[in-house]
Amino acid sequence: MKCRSCAYPDNFELILDLGLMPLAGDFLEKTELSKKNKYDLEIYSCKSCGLVQILDHIDPNILFNQYSFSSSTVLPLVSHFENLAIEISRLIPPGSTILEIGCNDGILLSPLSKLGFKVQGIDMSKNIVEIAKDKNLEVDFGKFDLAWVDNNPSFVEKFDLITCSNSFPHNFDQESLSKAFSICLKNDGVLILEIMYAGDLLNKLQWDTLYHEHLTFHSLTTLRQLLLRNGLNIFDAELIPMHGGSLRIWASKETRSISHRMNIILEREVQENLSNFRTWAEFGIKSKRTIDNVSKILEPLAKNYEIAAYGAAGKATMWMNACNLDFIRYVVDASPLRYGKYMPGTLNPIVSPEDFRSKSPDIVLVTAWNYLENIKKNESWYPGLWCVPLPFLSFS
Repeated sequence: MKCRSCAYPDNFELILDLGLMPLAGDFLEKTELSKKNKYDLEIYSCKSCGLVQILDHIDPNILFNQYSFSSSTVLPLVSHFENLAIEISRLIPPGSTILEIGCNDGILLSPLSKLGFKVQGIDMSKNIVEIAKDKNLEVDFGKFDLAWVDNNPSFVEKFDLITCSNSFPHNFDQESLSKAFSICLKNDGVLILEIMYAGDLLNKLQWDTLYHEHLTFHSLTTLRQLLLRNGLNIFDAELIPMHGGSLRIWASKETRSISHRMNIILEREVQENLSNFRTWAEFGIKSKRTIDNVSKILEPLAKNYEIAAYGAAGKATMWMNACNLDFIRYVVDASPLRYGKYMPGTLNPIVSPEDFRSKSPDIVLVTAWNYLENIKKNESWYPGLWCVPLPFLSFS
């Protein structure tokens, strides 16, 4: 297999073996509690460019056909995409054509449409596409790649702007996806990508985002190499706090002047050795140590105190299973798509914030630690202890 960044073949090193793990979003109905589907989860780094990646991939139809994450239920995400829509409106005029890949429930398409843009979306989750269509948005169900472009020739050089937020790493063939971006952009068009960032993965020890659907963790350096090979030039980049730390880039088919802030990020990546696989080997060792520590500390506490968790996202699946946290009484989540279901693997029940307020456990493990301040604000009544697992285990 070739590296998804440098395309160098068969030059990988295993940095973290999480064993057999359930799919992060495979939340179970009560009638499915006997379901034991688990898959190997091995994380590698390319010895040539350092790209962190999962080599084996799960059929995307299994991962995304019925998706349990509706973006518009998360208020910080709503604000994030409203702000992105405003930023886009400063870049291109109203009436411009915009395509969003992995548009979810229309969380970005909706504000863009209100600003006067001609918007279109594509998503791989049937149930989420229906939610978007109920908002009168033009959204197609399917996988965007070169095959999609071949079957939809009207997409060729149609769009003034293409955007893809946090779904780029879900794609096994990022070469095909990058080529499809280039083909569908107008010559003076702009591509905006948001991805969870390798620098934050390293510095915040975010091993809990390394689940089956996240096939790569790019740095600016590795992403630049991939896009450039497919006719796209990154000319601007910034680091943003979303999802615990993300990278947003702007690219075009034209060659444009590189921004000062992009050069700063590239220089920082050299200083942090993000392209060195030895950096990632050490990351794997530290991640395993963190997993062991959380398990050793929380299990004895569970014998005397009621412990719940907050945030039934992919991170929670990782913590529950890697640390064997089946003693967690329940997991609180704000998404109605998850209420009444059970966590993959450990089968912890998922409850609503309203149910949480009637229970008041002694300790709450914040598995959605990147939304800690928002959770504490929403649950300001809670008198117990908040437990945050990253970047180090702490209680407050």
